[in-house]
Amino acid sequence: MSDNSNEQPSPSGAGFTLRPVYLAAALAAATVFAFFGGIENLFMRWGEQQELSHGYFLPVISAWIIWSRRDALKGSLGKPVALGLAGVALSAIILVLSELTVTSLMIFQHLAMILLFSSLALALGGWRIFWLTLLPIGFLLFMVPPPYWVITVLSQHFQLWSSQLGVWMIELLGIPVYLSGNIIDLGDYKLQVAEACSGLRYLFPFLSLGFLAAYLFHAPIWQRAIVFLSTIPITIVMNSFRVAVTGLLVQRFGPEHAEGFIHMFEGWVVFLLCLALLFAVIAVLSRLSGRKSVGDVLGLPDIEAQPDGTQWSRKQYTLHGLIALAMIVIAGGYVHFATSNILRVPERSDLAGLPYELDGWKSYVQEVDADTLNVLGADDYIITNLQSPENEVFNLYIAYLNMQRHGHSWHSPRQCIPGGGWQIVDHDYASIELDDGDSFSFNRIVIENRGVKQLVYYWYDQRGRKLANEFAMKSFLILDAVKLRRTDGAMIRIMTPIDRGELESDADARLQGFLRTLDPKLDAYIPDASATATQEFDPND
Repeated sequence: MSDNSNEQPSPSGAGFTLRPVYLAAALAAATVFAFFGGIENLFMRWGEQQELSHGYFLPVISAWIIWSRRDALKGSLGKPVALGLAGVALSAIILVLSELTVTSLMIFQHLAMILLFSSLALALGGWRIFWLTLLPIGFLLFMVPPPYWVITVLSQHFQLWSSQLGVWMIELLGIPVYLSGNIIDLGDYKLQVAEACSGLRYLFPFLSLGFLAAYLFHAPIWQRAIVFLSTIPITIVMNSFRVAVTGLLVQRFGPEHAEGFIHMFEGWVVFLLCLALLFAVIAVLSRLSGRKSVGDVLGLPDIEAQPDGTQWSRKQYTLHGLIALAMIVIAGGYVHFATSNILRVPERSDLAGLPYELDGWKSYVQEVDADTLNVLGADDYIITNLQSPENEVFNLYIAYLNMQRHGHSWHSPRQCIPGGGWQIVDHDYASIELDDGDSFSFNRIVIENRGVKQLVYYWYDQRGRKLANEFAMKSFLILDAVKLRRTDGAMIRIMTPIDRGELESDADARLQGFLRTLDPKLDAYIPDASATATQEFDPND
């Protein structure tokens, strides 16, 4: 007499005519329809930003991992779980809300799509299927492009770290070198560590490779974590090594070694060295575990079926699938046909006229080249040195945007200042009460370069709000995009030198006096929330 208690129950509800494969195909098509804008944005970002170009391969790798578990998945089907439908509903809500903001926060759509995949696994296949697909679906997080401002911040930090460590390596070779921000001064030549050399082109693909290597590494979880996390220091060190080698070649053979094919070839060599170091970490950890060869510890893990004893039902599968299909189609239809992408832009005066508002002041407007203008990304701007009737000196920079979208936003001075050779000595938040009784907070920064100090204030003036915090600025941006259909605003930065022997409090008094003089003049140039919109634009055009 045989014991069949451990066998996987066969699917029931065979009389239900809708085949599972047809419903799965319909769900896939509905997902593409609903998330088409997010999918299109993924391909656009992967194609335009080299540090994200590895994203094309990650869905293929994720599908390969799932395919390698196909036998375990077949044997682990369980009762479809209604909780998965809540996840589907949440992903649909996130999709709709991300579209309502009109600010192209595509990261929410990307994350909602990944949430949808896991929710469908739970809703259609049960808990065992959910857990077996969690890792390959979670791997798709590496294909999601970070917001532009995150890439900007990371790039600037990596530029500085690579510059500092690269200069240290050059000094070890006995070559005289001086570092100012991210500019390496070799005497006869100056080498700038640009964004393209920041190391992000290694970091993002290397993180995904590190995760994949950790998955294939047959070792305790703490060793897998080390493998994955080691990708960050490896990237920084090896990119700094590339900077040092480039500096050495430029110093010995000329500046042509910092550009063109040779520079690109150096990048590929360094990436291969990064991979070699990653395998070296795996080799060391495998020796610690008593295994001799890397080949013995790398390979697909053995995943066995995990039947949970519950009955998979075609009828429940179909019911949950149809409910999920309806939610996805409704959300997609709302996004494509019921929402408006139109943003309103109010009438305002050009910033070029602002210096003429300051009676008795002298203005020396600074012109910038096309490359700098492209980096600023402003629809209107002014950079000018100002001298008051009392001969006090200030610098004013205002960047105004008609609308913020597709990463079209300001670069925080706190991130840009170090790249010019200035070091941030102090940063905090301060507040001021204006002559009309209003008060607001701003960023207060003291910067220094070779003994020269300056005091910097900056804040964001957006639709009647003056904000110091970038996250608060982004939050109100989303709110006003929905409520006012506006995302316009300005970033304002004012500076004054701190003379030798001068107290910072005296510089504060001077700069706050300028702020009180400037603020009433800005109304015509930076419209508040009550301003009448005279133009409309589609930010996707």
